[in-house]
Amino acid sequence: MGMGGVIRDWTGRWRGGFSRGASTGDALRAELLALEDGLSLCWASGFRKVSCECDCLEAVSLFQARSTERDHLHNHYDVIRRIQCMLAWDWVVYISHIPRDINSVAHTLANWGVRNTSSIVFWRSPPDFILLQLGRDSVS
Repeated sequence: MGMGGVIRDWTGRWRGGFSRGASTGDALRAELLALEDGLSLCWASGFRKVSCECDCLEAVSLFQARSTERDHLHNHYDVIRRIQCMLAWDWVVYISHIPRDINSVAHTLANWGVRNTSSIVFWRSPPDFILLQLGRDSVS
């Protein structure tokens, strides 16, 4: 499975992108791990007000206002708990759902991660293979 995401500033300008792969897991785990990676990179980069957009409604709903008393029963509790701890840090994070068709940059980076499972890769500037999707997402 592959994970990927893009970090942009408030004007939509590229601030970084990331990809990684893993040999086991399901689609929800991939979305949660991508969320965790993205939040970690935002924190490390000094961003303290973050709007996180995700096209997986199931992942987004895990962090909306709801009861968490049964989270320990979830298959992906380990990642959910790590993200919940991150959200409690001294910053403001909004997690919202967006349509998949305006999230093609993240999906292209995730697809790259499927083939490169060794470790997380961070791009300070957009790699050539996502330039088309970057233009498409910015006008959506």
